[in-house]
Amino acid sequence: MRNTTLRLFGVLLLITSACLLFGLPNAQAQADKRCYTNAAGTRCYYLHVPPGPAAGRPLMVYLHGCNDPLNDPQPTGFSLTRVADELGFVLAYPLQDKAANKEGCWNWDKPEHRERGQGEPSLIAGITSTLISEFALDRSRIYLGGYSAGGAMTTNLGVLYPDLYAAIAPMAGAPFRLELGGKVIIDAMGSRARPMPTYFLQTLFDQISNYVIGRTNIAQWLEADNLADPGSAPTLPTGLEVLVVGPGLPIPLTVEHYASQRGCEIAQFTTPLLAEHSLGARIVQDESGIEVQRNLMRFLLAHRLTPPHQTC
Repeated sequence: MRNTTLRLFGVLLLITSACLLFGLPNAQAQADKRCYTNAAGTRCYYLHVPPGPAAGRPLMVYLHGCNDPLNDPQPTGFSLTRVADELGFVLAYPLQDKAANKEGCWNWDKPEHRERGQGEPSLIAGITSTLISEFALDRSRIYLGGYSAGGAMTTNLGVLYPDLYAAIAPMAGAPFRLELGGKVIIDAMGSRARPMPTYFLQTLFDQISNYVIGRTNIAQWLEADNLADPGSAPTLPTGLEVLVVGPGLPIPLTVEHYASQRGCEIAQFTTPLLAEHSLGARIVQDESGIEVQRNLMRFLLAHRLTPPHQTC
């Protein structure tokens, strides 16, 4: 009888979690589709501009994962558009070309897409720079984030273009060039090297980019930060929050804060408990996880672009 009761409790827990994750209404993305071309090819992207003048606003560029519904003819349910309206930033989400990758993945792991001015990084950076110029956006508040393959490509762009992006969010991604340690980042940044404020999200039971990879990612970035500006990043969390289930928080989360003695929070590491890879994507893209998305953007928007070798 005891085992039956425990099994029934487990089933009810799963059903409750599924309802929280999938049962909430989706926000409808109101976005224009555009395309950008350079020597590396063409990539299209959706653009969402909040009501009112765009000049002087921040920009967030979001990179989808493999086989993601965002990479559809007209995506719906991307609730970061609602956060953009609330917090006042312009939002762009580039689309991978299925001709470049049949599963719609960004080619973050290919050598030709790990160099500045080449391949897909040049296309994403080109979209970013075009929007800055066209809308007279705030050049000191340009941000980049993504999930899964989009998270891994975010790392590539953060390393290759530290003079463009003020802070990044490489969620459920991979270490730069699949190497350990921060020196590989600093070497690739070269004279542009600077500490990079970074937001991480890694589900506890991710079966694709597993939790150990997430820990490797943050360790690599913290080491790179300290190589760029000694003392800019702590090696251990300086604060920990536990966020319980509530509106916009479908499952419990832990949030680690990494703040330097200078008062700058250089990193956050968020762990959605009881979740795996695909549910993590829902949390950062759908209405069910909108409070997580707000926390993500609050962290990014708190940072401005700094000169080389200086922290925020």
